[in-house]
Amino acid sequence: MLNNGLKLRPVTILCSFSLMLAPVTSLFAAQTLTGHPVHTSGEHSVPVRHNFNAVIAALPAGVHLYYSSTLASLYQSRHMQPMWQDPVAVEKFQQQLAEVALSGVQPQFGQWVSWLSRSDISGMERDVLLSDAMLGYLQFTAGAPIKGESWLYGDTPYSLALPPTGDIARWQSSITSRNERVFMDSLMPRHPQYLPMQAALKKLLSEDQRWPYLTNRISIRPGESSPEIPTLRTILIRSGMLSANAPVSVPQTPVADTSAQQQSAAPATASGSQSALLPGKPLAGTTSSQGSAPAGNGNASPALTPAVNPEDVYGPELVEAVKRFQQWQGLASDGVIGPMTREWLNVTPRMRAGLLALNMQRLRLLPDDMHNGIMVNIPNFSMSYYEQGKTILSSRVIVGRPDRKTPLMRSALNDVVLNPPWNVPTSLVRGDIVPKAKSDPDYLMKHGFTLLSGWNADAQVISPESINWAAVNPATFPYRVRQAPGPQNALGRYKFNMPSSDAIYLHDTPNHMLFQRDVRALSSGCVRINKAAELAGILLKNVGWDSSRISGALQEGSTRYLAIRYRIPVNLYYLTAWVGEDGQPQFRTDIYNYDNLVRRGQSSLAPAEKFIL
Repeated sequence: MLNNGLKLRPVTILCSFSLMLAPVTSLFAAQTLTGHPVHTSGEHSVPVRHNFNAVIAALPAGVHLYYSSTLASLYQSRHMQPMWQDPVAVEKFQQQLAEVALSGVQPQFGQWVSWLSRSDISGMERDVLLSDAMLGYLQFTAGAPIKGESWLYGDTPYSLALPPTGDIARWQSSITSRNERVFMDSLMPRHPQYLPMQAALKKLLSEDQRWPYLTNRISIRPGESSPEIPTLRTILIRSGMLSANAPVSVPQTPVADTSAQQQSAAPATASGSQSALLPGKPLAGTTSSQGSAPAGNGNASPALTPAVNPEDVYGPELVEAVKRFQQWQGLASDGVIGPMTREWLNVTPRMRAGLLALNMQRLRLLPDDMHNGIMVNIPNFSMSYYEQGKTILSSRVIVGRPDRKTPLMRSALNDVVLNPPWNVPTSLVRGDIVPKAKSDPDYLMKHGFTLLSGWNADAQVISPESINWAAVNPATFPYRVRQAPGPQNALGRYKFNMPSSDAIYLHDTPNHMLFQRDVRALSSGCVRINKAAELAGILLKNVGWDSSRISGALQEGSTRYLAIRYRIPVNLYYLTAWVGEDGQPQFRTDIYNYDNLVRRGQSSLAPAEKFIL
């Protein structure tokens, strides 16, 4: 669905670009800037070189312009006058550039930020280098809303290319009209989350102390003791979850000393071999409290120590602080320091800053402000329904598991289906249904499945008994499988249709117990809604269906397709960091490993801080 960007390196298209640049250069060809009055409000004094090649030659060894041929045309059209005379505009641009570099979306941004932070690059050389970075940034800002699903959620950096000619013209026009600051502001993400996230980013980067680290892997439960408790206390204080004056719990009775067991036990994590940089995707169905202390030898009881160090006890104050921390991370607030909680405790403020920076760029893919429609944040397992800018329904959701991801998409609801049948997607038929039918000939009957000869309306019913299941190859199984409406139906009582090339839709489920889990990446790609009945009631109210009429139709058992009168936009998006209503940043586990870009951005931390703080 995404258009491929230009992949030609600028150095190879000097002749063709000179034609493309004609509308830009015509803006300035008749204007002589030599006698142009300069800014007087504290701008930088930049010595002018009259030869572009001399500027390139004066750059330090190892510093290379990416868009040299394009810049040569631009600077020559401006009679080699500097373009970056407004220090406020320079500051705004450098901050935005550093944010993109920190996101890790393209390594060249980190290179530009590193070069621009050097003290030995100044004057016209620095002016040209800023312009080189601007061309790269213009390509990113123009392309991200269209190509961001691959640029901001993939493992491979996108290819740098020339920005649109119109964007270059607007940049040059802002210089001529001395309106650079407004132009720089126009390049920021316009979503209302951007500025709060930027403020949170600055706060995280200002944390320059070494971050404590929990090294053991065994779960710690309330009342247990561990030599890691002092480290835990420090982390909770520095993360704002515990007051620095909180009292240390003093055990009233002998406490089981599990420290020796913890140190000798084998590691147990929910994320396997994931890097310690960021919490990786959990195994399907895991929760933050998985993992437990090793069992004893059967008859022996844990060794009791009559004098446990109070500072090593996981007491009530710390437990409550951990629960607050777990809630902050979207985990089950059970107070048990399991693998997922431990991994998040070890995420440093600067790692969190990288997550914020990446998600700040992802805002470019979202509507500037949601007034009407449904928003589903996949890694937050949440849905919000908006009317007239107000949230009128919020619900937990279940999304696709890591091997069957829920896609990022924008669509709109068509209709609500009461008592929907389920036409099982071919991939699920071949991957799930047929293998189960081969091992249990009664599987289809037990679960209300019907075999049909095809997908057309006049398809014939096929008897499962007529099939030699032992000889069936799941990969070539030719029949459609449909599950009848009813209490066993995987879609539940409600289905919400919307156009989707991936056959993705919203629906109810017969198993609402799964919504109690904190990690809810459990489906085959579609989105299950905990409050499906409430959503159907809101949508159908606009077409004259009240709760009693809906209830009667459900009890009747027949399938009803009810068209929606108004267009209801649906946006399935993926944010793992944002700022909550309390002004504090929120973070979620990256269930699909889309945040790997942040690892590349960490190398830009030091130079980026100079422009962000």
